[in-house]
Amino acid sequence: MEILSRFFEIKHRERFIPRLLFYILGNIILAFGVTFNTKTAFGASPFIAFAFTTAEISGVNLGVTSFLTYLTCIFLQFVILRKDFKPEMLLQILLSFLTSFFIGIFDTFLPNLTTMGARVIGLAVGISCTGIGSSIIVDMKLIANPADSLANLIGIKLKRGFGFGKNVFDFAFLATAAVIGLVCRGRILGIGIGTVCAMIFTGRVIALFQKLFKEKTEYFI
Repeated sequence: MEILSRFFEIKHRERFIPRLLFYILGNIILAFGVTFNTKTAFGASPFIAFAFTTAEISGVNLGVTSFLTYLTCIFLQFVILRKDFKPEMLLQILLSFLTSFFIGIFDTFLPNLTTMGARVIGLAVGISCTGIGSSIIVDMKLIANPADSLANLIGIKLKRGFGFGKNVFDFAFLATAAVIGLVCRGRILGIGIGTVCAMIFTGRVIALFQKLFKEKTEYFI
């Protein structure tokens, strides 16, 4: 526990195990949400749209391409920070593996949604789960999400804040995914109305969840 205290804020040691379990649960919910979005064929969130495009082109499982994309985010943080890159930031690899592992499982077993009603409901469920999972991960204050960490770093370097950094991050990943799809398949893959909805409503779900459960989640910190 003393070693863990070097990396994480631990005020109540007896609550750390439940906190860790909730953190893992958040990753499972997040993985389910982002994967379920891809099954609607409406388009996924910018980060997953990039992973989905590379998965479709290469034929590799979405979990694998998600993990490689997370590693890319960590590498870009290293490139930007150089000597200011802290060793504990490498713990993001653990989160990347955990989330990508569950994405790979859900991508294998979740069916593609075919009817319009199922696709619309699936999009709503996917966005909701993505927001709830992200909120739990953030609230447990353990290992940061590499994609959010990179977006925040971009905002800091541009002196415009996290929100602007997230916009730059989303645009860069969407543009790259679109170019790769057009070059390799002659069309854009994994980007659509669902992508726009994810960009708009995921943040609202996070805000609502934190408003309703902030005191409960803070109990474990």
